[in-house]
Amino acid sequence: MTRHLPQRRDFRWTAIACALAAVLALCSIAHADQRIVLKSGIALEGLFAEIASLNENPFDAGGRGQPKSRPILLVDDGLRRVYIHERGMVAGPPQDVRGIERTIEFKQSVPLGGSPIQGIGDILGVSDFNEYGRRTITIRGPTGEAIDIVQGITELNSRYAKVEALKARPSYVWDMRVATSTIMSDTLQNIFRQRIDQSDVNERLTVVRFFIEAERFRAAEEELTRTIRAFPELKDMKTQLIGIVNRQANQLIDEAALRASVGQEQYARSVYQRFPMNAVGRITREKVKIAVEKLSETDRQVKELVDALRADLEQLPEGQRESLQSVFSEIEKGLSSATLPRLNDYSRLRKSDTVSLDERVALAVAGWLMGPGSGEQNLVVATSLVKVRDLVAEYLGPADLIRRPQILEELRTIEGAQIEYVARLLPQLLPVKSWPEGSADPDIPGLFWIGGTADTDAAEQSLIDTPDYLVQLPPEYDPLREYPCLVVLAPPGAPPELELAWWAGDFDPSLNARIGHATRNGYIVVAPKWGRDTQRTYEYTPREHHAVLSSLRHAMRRASIDADRVFLAGHGDGATAAWDIALSHPDHWAGMISINGEPSKTIQHYFPNAEHIPLYFVMGEASGPKPPLIRMGAVLDDYMNVRNDATVVMYRGRAREDFYEEIPKLFEWMNVATHVRKPMPQDIDARTMRKGDQYFWWLELGPLKPLVEINPVLWEQAERKRAGVVDASIGGGNQIRMDGPCDSYMLCLRPDMGIDLNEQVVIRRSRDRVPDYFRFDGELETILEDTRRRADRKRPFWARIPVPLND
Repeated sequence: MTRHLPQRRDFRWTAIACALAAVLALCSIAHADQRIVLKSGIALEGLFAEIASLNENPFDAGGRGQPKSRPILLVDDGLRRVYIHERGMVAGPPQDVRGIERTIEFKQSVPLGGSPIQGIGDILGVSDFNEYGRRTITIRGPTGEAIDIVQGITELNSRYAKVEALKARPSYVWDMRVATSTIMSDTLQNIFRQRIDQSDVNERLTVVRFFIEAERFRAAEEELTRTIRAFPELKDMKTQLIGIVNRQANQLIDEAALRASVGQEQYARSVYQRFPMNAVGRITREKVKIAVEKLSETDRQVKELVDALRADLEQLPEGQRESLQSVFSEIEKGLSSATLPRLNDYSRLRKSDTVSLDERVALAVAGWLMGPGSGEQNLVVATSLVKVRDLVAEYLGPADLIRRPQILEELRTIEGAQIEYVARLLPQLLPVKSWPEGSADPDIPGLFWIGGTADTDAAEQSLIDTPDYLVQLPPEYDPLREYPCLVVLAPPGAPPELELAWWAGDFDPSLNARIGHATRNGYIVVAPKWGRDTQRTYEYTPREHHAVLSSLRHAMRRASIDADRVFLAGHGDGATAAWDIALSHPDHWAGMISINGEPSKTIQHYFPNAEHIPLYFVMGEASGPKPPLIRMGAVLDDYMNVRNDATVVMYRGRAREDFYEEIPKLFEWMNVATHVRKPMPQDIDARTMRKGDQYFWWLELGPLKPLVEINPVLWEQAERKRAGVVDASIGGGNQIRMDGPCDSYMLCLRPDMGIDLNEQVVIRRSRDRVPDYFRFDGELETILEDTRRRADRKRPFWARIPVPLND
């Protein structure tokens, strides 16, 4: 036991005071970082460097041409390297910021020399870290044998742990970085208790500071409590525990606020009701009170508008009142934070002296049916819209081949059935179909198993070939609220439910919900089975594309999916499939995430299509026999363009893993306001070379020419691999020009693409001397059929024109 002499007491108290200041102010020595904010609003921190190319292959530098500048920004945060196009993605100059606080070093038996590991095979197993910060990782060797390598933590900070291979025979040089967030707090505590001098108050307080910086406030509280117990002279620090508890409480407040923002208000209320108000400071208590008042204010607005509308309806003649009772019941039942904007016009003008009773009620009814800003003040038209809405929903849902023409005839006799009204009704509809009987999981709320024979609708089966997928709805799902959607693709041979669980989390019976990031962020997760049972790799076939796209359409008919916020993602060959499908059909997606995807075949030719889709790539710098930037650097270089939104994340020293530590960053990326499906372009410049890759926004191609179309199964036998160019544009004079690798087209029109459908449309093919002319007749059949087939209620096409018209 160490003895402290009396004359050293003042010195020791001085040391304790200095250590305490470091813990409380977090102002110990830190290395300098820089911080940049991207145009999306995401911030990156680390050490910056400008580079010319991602391509590390000396025989193919610079992708499709030698770069003459350094347009790519590399941001190294110690754990990973992030690559972005500087001019295209960065919002402003970098700012100096405080970096990671002091790194804790552990002495391990690291070899002075050995075989450097540059490429890592499959990881077969990884043990937990023991109390000495060591673990065993088993990888597949070059000849298929299992190789055990002992690793040890040599550096640790709040962001990452540096894990190195230890001395062995043979010895390996391997610097791997893992996120500190992936190591359990109790594991870290055990390591500290073994490797940190427990008799040194400064080191003990350094551990407290580490947990604070890592935002592990419960562990920080435990360690500070243990330290105070071990050093009674620190009893005055008990008051500092309140600061740690407050920060822990703020984490809880932030979580409740996130849940409330995505429609999980009951969860947020339960957090606030059980909040330990007596254990936190005044400022934290005020935050809770403000959050509760915000939820209560929404309830108050709902009640006030319902009461006001009820009072207005009671003043109407009995006949009008009866005809509106059903829609009022809908409003009374469905009005919430998600649907309050529909009644903005009524809320704003209901007390105006210049707006009559009929006009006020019309604004409320029309707003509920058509969304905010409808401006409809004719009560007769607004009332008729209820019938129009119900007929449209029937057409898209249960109506069969005999009933649909009858509905069209009925709509022609109703005053409010103009196509402009119908187009505004469509996005506000409830899902038009029900989940197949027996598809709901008996144990997990919101989980549905959709199989090949689950739905008996023969007409729909002819369109979608009975997709096979799982779908998980978020907690407190409300069909009147729009939800972002993740379509996630597992590697072939892996069950789709494992990929779904990676994104949405495992089911916790005690909470009766999943506990993953998609759950917390309010995403609907669709996990298609896209491969055959015996399939082991992605085959680039139209069949695989159809399996994914038909699953999405099937889910969109039954769940309230925001068609403008659908993301496609996957792991391994599932990521390769996501990459290829996103580039082949760029009009569907708000973004694509590839984790360990490997580009081949069409991906290498479809790079111009990527301009319209935000892309996010995650990989390990040592995955595979050759580093990723040698294997695929030329392809990734194509996306480092000023017009593209592409992010490449490379984990240092890592193999082909699932990279779960990246998932908070992935949801931050998906949640930014700019990552939504882009508006329809007026100019189309796309590539195609496969059957099925024949529609791009408002232009569908007929059969591809033989020299363009390649069967992906026979890819290696194809003598000519050159993508066909699709070139189309909308110009002045209501003109549309098109050219592509086919002889016929289907032109799809809607008003927001820059065409005036009240005027004659001039259609020109590049080879035709005389243009075609088209006049829109306002019929509803096209918009309803397009919505029924594509399940996209936000961007239905009003007209479909075969080109050339005289064929």
